[in-house]
Amino acid sequence: MPEEQPRPTVSLDEASALFANRLYAEPWFAASEDDRRKALEWASRLISGAFLFSTSAFRTDSSGAVVWSERVSIAVCEEALWLLKRDPTEIPELLTLGVASASVASLSATLDRSFVAPLICDAAKRAIGNLGEFVAIVEGGTCASTPLAI
Repeated sequence: MPEEQPRPTVSLDEASALFANRLYAEPWFAASEDDRRKALEWASRLISGAFLFSTSAFRTDSSGAVVWSERVSIAVCEEALWLLKRDPTEIPELLTLGVASASVASLSATLDRSFVAPLICDAAKRAIGNLGEFVAIVEGGTCASTPLAI
């Protein structure tokens, strides 16, 4: 079994410094300190669970502390900002199940997992790039049903 990787973390000060130089970061500064802290914590957990990091994503310094690549720290910050703007878990239930379309007459349905709302924002995925492998919980693809007879 592979060794568990450390979880990337970013301090409030580090995140605020990054957002001070980012366009459209108003939701970060409008949020309470408690909400910012929660967003960073949740972003850290989501990023940690979604990526298998390469050895170049982090290093251990002489004191034993884990030092993350700037790109991974940016990804955590971008995810935190994204979480402050929306709750990705509040999406229509049928969409979470992958139902792209349905009809009542002839009971037909089209399922497409690519419609499922993401929990990791695109900016975070792009920031990490080749420093980690994005691990999809459900493989993409589509499945169209045939009409059901009653």
